[in-house]
Amino acid sequence: MKKKVLTTTIATGLIAAGVLTTQNPASAKADTVPTGDNATSTNEVATQESDAKTIAQNNVNTAQTNLDKSKADTQNASDSLQQAKANETTAQKAVDEQTNKVADAQSNVDKAQADVTTAQNGLTAAQENAKNATETNIQAAKDNVATQEQNVATAQDQAKKANDGVAEQTNKVTDAQKAVNDAQKDTSAAQNNVNAAQKTVDDAKAAMDPANVQATVDAANKAEAQVNQDKQNVATAQNNLDNAKAADATRQTNIDNAQKAVNTAQANVDFSTKQAQEMKDQFNKYQGIKDAAQKEVDGLNDKLSNVNTITISDVEAYKKAFNDWYTGSKRGENWTEEDKNFLNDFMNSNTYKGNAADKNITVDINHLTADQIKELSLFSADLLNQVRNQLGLPKVIVTEGSLKLAKDVTDNYVSDNWDKFDHDVDGISRAAAENGLLSGGNFYEDAIFSSDFSEASTMDDLKSILYTGIVTMIGGSGDEMLHAAGLLGVDFGDDISTGKEQYFSAGTSMFPIKEDQMWITKMGHFFNVSKDYIRDSAKFSTTEVPGTSTEDLVTQLNTAKAKLASATDALNKAKDADTQAQQILAKNKVELTTTQDNLTKAQNVPVQTEIAQKALTDVQNKLAADTKINEDAQAKKEAALGDEAAKQKVLDQANANLATAQKALTDAQAKQKAAENNLSAEKAKLASLQQVSNEKTQDVKAAQVALDDAKNKLAALENAPLLVKAAEDKLAAAQKALDPVENVLVSEKAKLSALKQDLADAQADVTTAQKNYDEKLAIQTKAQTDLDNAKKVLQAIYDREALEAQIAAQEKAREEAEKKAAEEKAQAEKNGYHVDGNKVVDENGNQVSNWTVKNGQIIDNKGKVVSGLTINKAGAVVNKTGQQINSKNVVDNLQANKRTQAPVVQSKVAGKTYVSTVVVPEKAKANALPQTGEKESKTTLVGAILVGLGSLVGLFGLGRKKEY
Repeated sequence: MKKKVLTTTIATGLIAAGVLTTQNPASAKADTVPTGDNATSTNEVATQESDAKTIAQNNVNTAQTNLDKSKADTQNASDSLQQAKANETTAQKAVDEQTNKVADAQSNVDKAQADVTTAQNGLTAAQENAKNATETNIQAAKDNVATQEQNVATAQDQAKKANDGVAEQTNKVTDAQKAVNDAQKDTSAAQNNVNAAQKTVDDAKAAMDPANVQATVDAANKAEAQVNQDKQNVATAQNNLDNAKAADATRQTNIDNAQKAVNTAQANVDFSTKQAQEMKDQFNKYQGIKDAAQKEVDGLNDKLSNVNTITISDVEAYKKAFNDWYTGSKRGENWTEEDKNFLNDFMNSNTYKGNAADKNITVDINHLTADQIKELSLFSADLLNQVRNQLGLPKVIVTEGSLKLAKDVTDNYVSDNWDKFDHDVDGISRAAAENGLLSGGNFYEDAIFSSDFSEASTMDDLKSILYTGIVTMIGGSGDEMLHAAGLLGVDFGDDISTGKEQYFSAGTSMFPIKEDQMWITKMGHFFNVSKDYIRDSAKFSTTEVPGTSTEDLVTQLNTAKAKLASATDALNKAKDADTQAQQILAKNKVELTTTQDNLTKAQNVPVQTEIAQKALTDVQNKLAADTKINEDAQAKKEAALGDEAAKQKVLDQANANLATAQKALTDAQAKQKAAENNLSAEKAKLASLQQVSNEKTQDVKAAQVALDDAKNKLAALENAPLLVKAAEDKLAAAQKALDPVENVLVSEKAKLSALKQDLADAQADVTTAQKNYDEKLAIQTKAQTDLDNAKKVLQAIYDREALEAQIAAQEKAREEAEKKAAEEKAQAEKNGYHVDGNKVVDENGNQVSNWTVKNGQIIDNKGKVVSGLTINKAGAVVNKTGQQINSKNVVDNLQANKRTQAPVVQSKVAGKTYVSTVVVPEKAKANALPQTGEKESKTTLVGAILVGLGSLVGLFGLGRKKEY
């Protein structure tokens, strides 16, 4: 009955907790198992336990399956999220890179647009200049050049005069400086005379002293000897001065001659400079003409390099293949392998050149504009005429009528919803009738079909289709030459050399083919109208549509090359003349430098006269001074040798001479001051003249600038057509350069827009993937929780079974222990002293006096614990060695042990009503279910679950045995 109670309680608790989510008969039975004496049988309980375990295991399996699937879904969602994020990163990087490309493209467009603006301004200026390039204005410009040249000459003459005035005034300043220097010398000499006169006075006074007579005589003799020496020095200085004057005359002659040579060399340089400039201007003029011609040639070469061409490597071989197909009783029976190989090589060797600009032009293939039909027709006509020209056949002509026919036929294909690999003969006939042409059949159209899976088309796509159509039709595609005959204007069966001139045009259309399967087909149309097919000329215009063919480009190129050759020849001649002029100018400049060096050398020869004159003047002054000294000395000598009256006379004369010398010094100082004032005035005049000279020099420069400007204006007027052409070429080149960069910008912006959309899509994918991942992760989390709960339920069942097994084992062990204890107790009662309640009795059942049992210990009548004795599990009283005492050995045991006392601890002795075999540990944790036989409490999973459901001790009735 105990097992049924446990089963019912656990099942009920788990279902209440929401773990068992699947109701079934077994769980229902478990919910209704009674707990009283009338409970179901043990077999029913076992069946219920088995069903609950199966359900729990199934729940675990299902939860595990759900979790595994959820994990797979989550991993897939995670992979998708990571891929979406990677795609977003890639898309963002692409947008960033494309943004930079757009910025670069915009920069290129801005620069190209600026170049166009600059070129346009240049052309406007050149055109305005050309308007002004009349004979009157050119003559006026020439007159202005002459006037400016005269102004330059006048300014140069005035500058020369100003420079001459500066030179003249410089000489005056030099003379004034010399006068100042001379005055300073005179003042110095006068000061020396004053000093000498003063000395004479002093000497005269000294001569009055008789003790100085001999000294006076010696001084007089010395002064006389000095005068004689001074006279010799004056003669020598005079001779040196004469020589110096002769040397200076020679120097001046050399300077004059060198100056004349410089003037001549300068004139030569001026003339050759003018000549060299004229030759340089002429060279630049022809250089511009040659450059313009070269640009024209280069431009035509560029155009021709981008032109699609069709070349027949062997015209005769082609004619043979063409004619062989038509000969014989059956067309194509005489076509040899050689013919087929040649035509195959022809088709393989001619391939379409893609055009970058055309690739950026999108078109509506079913609704071409008039300009687009015109462009495609001229393109196809040029290709066809290349072939016709090689075969010696007349050209085709694109006319306004043929263009209208092309548009009408194309429109009919579209309106008829044509969807077959065949000609819309009815549509062609209607268009022919509407355009005044022979109708009733397909007399005009050749067509090529190009299957494609894209409805988007560019002008390059259409030209590719038309190019391929002409090549394949001319090359005998489909093992027949009927298309070739139609395009070449040859009647079927005629020799290929009998072609006709025809009106030609081309068009395109696009429609879905609906035979075996649906796919998009692009069709190229070619229309050849023979003149004899025109029925109503009023409806079919034969006015030729202008266009530039490859042949026209070749003709233009040949003309441009001839112009380039002529311009190159003229440029070479101008270059030779310029080289010669430059060589002459260089030679004259060298000669000018040489003459200038010679002039400098002549001018650097020192002037000798002034120095020699100064030396003569110095010795003459010294002679004069020494003569005066000598006269004074002689007078002193005479006076010294004379009487007192004579000496007094000498002193008086000396004083008079001193006064005269002092007056002469005052006069010399006055003259020096006047000379210095004059020098200042002359310097001021020189500064003023120098200012004028500088202004005149600036006037020369300004006149030269005006002359250069006049020459440039004259050159611009004379070369006005060339400058306009050059400006037009520059503008055309700038505009040509602008178109591709603008196309690139449009293309790059379109790419950026597409990439931004890709980025937006990628970001949306990330958002969607993130949401999906979050949802899958939530499902996985719930699945994990469900699995954990299912496992807990299953584990609880397993733990309950283990617990029941454990309880059964413990119950059995307890019964065996009780049996063994009873046997041991019976044996103990038989063998000696043992416990009976709180009394100690011997082997005969007699109570041992003075001993009682209290708290599992033997107490004597004094309340002391009997030392050395304990009570074992069987209730036997044993000594320290575990030997049970009896009536015989009790005295020995008591004497062998010392009596001691110990505190008595109250404890409850378990009775037979204690049913739990679970050993409660000393430090058991609250609400923990211990394991049998363990010394420490261990909380198990089942214990945790049961704690969560409530204390099962009360439910199970553990701790006290119940008898039913």
